Amino acid sequence: MWGSRGNTPGTTRRGIRGRKRIRRLAAAALALLAATGCGGGGTSAASDDGAGTRPLRVVTSYAVESLSPLEQGLWAPEWGYGELLMRATEDGRVEPWVLAGLDRADATAWDLRLRDGVRFQNGRALDAAALTGMLTAHLHGNSRAASALPDATARAVDDTTVRLTTARPTPNMPNLLADETVFPVFDAQAAAEAAGDDAALAEAGVWTGPFTVTSLTADALTLARDPDWWGGDVRLPGVEVRFVPDGQARVLAVRGGEADLAFYPPTEALRGLTGAEAVEAAGGATPLRGFLNTAAAPLDEPEVRRALSLAIDYDALAAEVLDGFYRAPLGMYPETVPYAEPTVRTDPDEAAALLDAAGWTRTGDGPRTRDGETLALTVVSYSTQPDTRVVATALQAQLRESGFAVEVRDVPANYAAMQETLDWHVGLSFDSSLGTTFDPRARLRDFLHSDGQYNFGAVADARLDALIEDLDTEFDTARQDGILREVQGIVAQEAYALFLTERPARVVAGPGWEDYRVSSVLQHVGPRT
Repeated sequence: MWGSRGNTPGTTRRGIRGRKRIRRLAAAALALLAATGCGGGGTSAASDDGAGTRPLRVVTSYAVESLSPLEQGLWAPEWGYGELLMRATEDGRVEPWVLAGLDRADATAWDLRLRDGVRFQNGRALDAAALTGMLTAHLHGNSRAASALPDATARAVDDTTVRLTTARPTPNMPNLLADETVFPVFDAQAAAEAAGDDAALAEAGVWTGPFTVTSLTADALTLARDPDWWGGDVRLPGVEVRFVPDGQARVLAVRGGEADLAFYPPTEALRGLTGAEAVEAAGGATPLRGFLNTAAAPLDEPEVRRALSLAIDYDALAAEVLDGFYRAPLGMYPETVPYAEPTVRTDPDEAAALLDAAGWTRTGDGPRTRDGETLALTVVSYSTQPDTRVVATALQAQLRESGFAVEVRDVPANYAAMQETLDWHVGLSFDSSLGTTFDPRARLRDFLHSDGQYNFGAVADARLDALIEDLDTEFDTARQDGILREVQGIVAQEAYALFLTERPARVVAGPGWEDYRVSSVLQHVGPRT
């Protein structure tokens, strides 16, 4: 889901236009933000001197739609009102969080050992009985947990240990327990009594995090410090998270003093940035993936998909289109992992030869045709990540050179658009092949297995299915690496996906927040923030 600080370009014609546009938007955008309450409300501290004397004010593009732990629990560890059993770190490891430890009991069982003293915000202890109830609720009511661990069961071994038994060996259990979409920690009994009502869930104190939810509306999430948090002292008095769809408006909110941090800033707003600072994470970058719809002509032809991947100038996307704030990818995986293969390359001549051989011909500079049909594609971008529109427009221009006619379509939610219709060819999405827990297994199954939950491109390859299923149960590291290299070879040869560009996590920070530590693993707010 995540950006990268690059060089600041000089005063080019494009840069001048961008700054003029920012100035034109300023008055209207700040008025909009004031109207939606981005200046802070009744929970703001009286003094604005220093970051610790008033709530942190954040603007972001992604809205928290509900407090349901099973359907929207992923936001809880991101914004500090909830936690996870394990956590991913910036250096690529996974470590215990709410758990004291995790032990492999046998080939299909893991013992989860609880940390002493963990309590829900309602005061109830997170003991083995509560953990068993939470795991069971996720396995039966959370589609991500059910998909990752079908037919798994949980039972208490003693007061502080729960055994999680799976239907098959699960080498990536530590990563699954650190996945915000799989097992966010909550009080299942209290949540059931709240019957899904947001106000009742907030009042019931079902989470364990350092902040409690005081309100959730369509426009904002408001949090307050929990003075009784099980982990000790919490620095911030609270957090105000405003949901502002427009990327320019988010950055302007920080520049105008209406917010402290702007998440998901568009590259256009970073050119000649003044009155704020772009801060990036020390951890890894997130690739911009292109899902390829293999069920829609002409991308049902492997030759056309390969030609498409070769016709893209990846270096130009990062260095020119995105002004060096991004970088070109090596391939499906970053060079930091030992199994990464260099599969991304640009070769327009080879692309032309593939299209010629497949019967897609052109006269002059127009689009290619075959049997009266135009070589036409629809590229889907999405507004919560504004740079996707910029990339889609650049692809439109680049691919025109190879004879593709490209339409760009912007949607509010990319997953919904790709899932609900087949009327698209390339779906852009910030999705890492490692996810936020550095686990290639879950992402492979989600995106490229024929039964994958997010296999929007309708990839159905028996070779990939077999390799993914082998990887799912393989504990030996050397054999895991071999399987992953084989997978990359097939994905590249068949061009089942595009890996377009990479951006480290970045926020725009206002005065007093220049030292904010940006999280590449989506842990935005915590007790030490």
